[in-house]
Amino acid sequence: MRNAIVTVTREIIGNAHILSFPERPRPYIVYQLPLYRGIVSGTNTRGSRISKEFEPTRFGVHRTWSREARIVGLADEQTYNGLGLYYYHARRSLAAYVSFFIHRGPHKPLGANMGSIGCVEICGAGEWDRFNNTIKSFTGL
Repeated sequence: MRNAIVTVTREIIGNAHILSFPERPRPYIVYQLPLYRGIVSGTNTRGSRISKEFEPTRFGVHRTWSREARIVGLADEQTYNGLGLYYYHARRSLAAYVSFFIHRGPHKPLGANMGSIGCVEICGAGEWDRFNNTIKSFTGL
């Protein structure tokens, strides 16, 4: 089995609009946060280096009825070894760092139709499946 490395860089490549989580006051307050360049890298069966890019978020807005909204999530650039990720079946996500996950994000990042608690979220229609298939392909699973 080969390694796959997942990196969420510091390079901002766009924006996403999200709602707070777990509480969403009405009328909805929409928060803007950055989309980053994400890279899955590894080697193919011939040993050649390969990589694919993705558009993840890594921040969210935590808000409860008793607390003001605050930014939460993984503030620093992150790199994960694909073999060290734990697939959490109940939520169809990958455990990446303590209590944060890598999971499906919004299909339309500017649609403001999801809340985020600060996990790394792979954004774009069909991108979560492409992300998972890339890791499978790169590792030989």
